[in-house]
Amino acid sequence: MTLQEEQTQLLKEDETTTTTKNGYGSANKTKKEQTEKTSSSHKSWLLPFYFNVFFACASFSIVMPSLSPYLHRMKAPLSFLSYVVSAYAVGEMIGSLLFGYYYEWSVKNLPLGVGPKSSMLGCIIVGMVGSLGYVWADELSSPQMVLWARFIQGLWTGGQQTIEQSYLSAAVSSEERTEYTATLSTFAVLGFVTGPSFGALFSNVNVALAGGRWYIDPYNAPGIFIFLINCFMLVNTALFFDGMDDKTALVEKNSSSNGGSSSSLLQNEVDEAEKNVVIGDISTEQQPEKQQEQQQEQKPNYIGLSICIILFFVHYYSFAVQETIITPWVIHDYGWDPLRVNLLFVGAGILSLIASIVVKYASRVLDDRVMLFFSALIGFVGSVLLIDYPTATDDYTIDAEENGNVKHNVVPIPQFLIGFALITLAFPFGRNVTLGVYGNVLGPINQGRWMGLMLAVSAIPRALGPFAAVSLLEKADWYTYMEFGLAALLFGVGCLFNICFWSKLIPFEDAQKQQQQRKEEEEMMVQSPMAHNSPAIRSYRSKNRKIVQESSKKDEFEFP
Repeated sequence: MTLQEEQTQLLKEDETTTTTKNGYGSANKTKKEQTEKTSSSHKSWLLPFYFNVFFACASFSIVMPSLSPYLHRMKAPLSFLSYVVSAYAVGEMIGSLLFGYYYEWSVKNLPLGVGPKSSMLGCIIVGMVGSLGYVWADELSSPQMVLWARFIQGLWTGGQQTIEQSYLSAAVSSEERTEYTATLSTFAVLGFVTGPSFGALFSNVNVALAGGRWYIDPYNAPGIFIFLINCFMLVNTALFFDGMDDKTALVEKNSSSNGGSSSSLLQNEVDEAEKNVVIGDISTEQQPEKQQEQQQEQKPNYIGLSICIILFFVHYYSFAVQETIITPWVIHDYGWDPLRVNLLFVGAGILSLIASIVVKYASRVLDDRVMLFFSALIGFVGSVLLIDYPTATDDYTIDAEENGNVKHNVVPIPQFLIGFALITLAFPFGRNVTLGVYGNVLGPINQGRWMGLMLAVSAIPRALGPFAAVSLLEKADWYTYMEFGLAALLFGVGCLFNICFWSKLIPFEDAQKQQQQRKEEEEMMVQSPMAHNSPAIRSYRSKNRKIVQESSKKDEFEFP
């Protein structure tokens, strides 16, 4: 069997599975059986994905506690830390775009499975280069090399997120996409939470190598550990990730050769007999026009994609504000010591983990759009609770031994904790659901470039956050009405956009079915105007409406 015949056979098997899931095939296949079959077929790539995303996120949090003293040992000023932190975010943004474009090109132009695998392996190699640079900077005592090393590591993590999310969106059905995204994000949160624990293991490391020529200490040990993890990722990916489940190039090729979406081909065949009763066969002269119209229907839903990108940006802006100013704010206002601050963020990690697990199971019963609206709503409420503003009677007291400068008009601690908990929950909730909705709106196309754009947008607030957040806080004299007031405004706009463009956030396949139904009804009435209320037409309409309703999420959770 030739490579082309093998690819065609794989595509036919994939279409048969999709057709059965959408209700066009055998009615004996239950949703539970489909889910079990899908889960078993994806075990080969889920395990390396879980491992890679866990240690990629752990590597970020491993480095952060020791980054400032690492730069200080190289005689770098404290202000240089902001540039190093921003360089990592800029690297994520560029890496998302570059590897997104390469992923899309490789899937289209390389043999089945080679594109995704080569993209992932190349991305990991970039991470190895960045890790080596981070370690070698200590030998040269060069803070500039630390900056470039963190930038290269950002390329790695940004590219890896894009590749994994693009592959996941292509390899699973729209009904399961949000659930799998939430599961992948759960491992990411675990990495962030457990990263400091790995860092603690290196706090007492002091090993001399080559007769004292090189040393492994608490400052360069994280870089060495990340390099070793990159090596293990490379071997793990090479052995257990084949990249065979992304068949978007075959689907697009088959779609263009048939003049329409491959997911609707079997449905057209099923309905052909009923349509012929009323309107007869479509003449061959009409086929080129019909094919052109069907190809136009496959254009991306730009409105739905834009809404997802806006909401993604809003959630990441709130996250950037939270990770930047919460620590100095609580020290300034409440006089908390490092132990209390660390406990606060440990609690944030636990809440994020719980939110990711909740999303995984809630996606099975709730409409993704409802969860998207809910994430923006709790972010709005949390931001409002954290707004602190001056009053006419505001003044300062000084307790130099314990609290330093403390404002009289501060957010009560219970109110602060509730607001902090809400914005903490909003981020993993919103991130996971938005990625799932975004993938569903895109539909069965190669999503590398689009996912790269999505994740690049998320890096913008993280790149500018270390500068803008502190600047606004100081400009407002350590009141938070500018920071969290803006965040509340953005969340409120996100809620309005979610409601106003509710119909634009449905999966691509459902939108195609609705368009196909309307178009075929119009064709029936044009071909046979006197028969548009005939029993055959009414039966056809009822059947198509039932198909659309069964393929979408539970309607009782949707907004009217």
